[in-house]
Amino acid sequence: MNWRETLIFPPENPISNTSRDLIEKFCCNVDSRIGANSVDEIKSHPFLAGVDWDHIRDRPAAYTPDVKSITDTSNFDEFPDVDLNICRNTEIEHKNKDLVFINYTFKRFEGLTQRGMLKMTGASS
Repeated sequence: MNWRETLIFPPENPISNTSRDLIEKFCCNVDSRIGANSVDEIKSHPFLAGVDWDHIRDRPAAYTPDVKSITDTSNFDEFPDVDLNICRNTEIEHKNKDLVFINYTFKRFEGLTQRGMLKMTGASS
């Protein structure tokens, strides 16, 4: 994903400057990303100022889903079965299938791999 060109903050859904700053610090080059040096960079960001990091695991979850069994999917949205009309142009696929091998050459060096093929010079018999 090219976030430099695709990440936009729509004006109709405004977020705080602190939120925007944290998002932008996560969406950047690895070397300059927040947390690249230590997790303390993330913990000390103003957006997370109210988080009690020492007792975070002691707090109850904001939402605890009701799970009835290991196969329970009732917490997920329902999506009706829809026939997808995926048109595959096999002629184009067939035509372009070998493009990745352009300029590829293979040479078998049998003389180096088979015994007895190389003549030893200077060897006495």
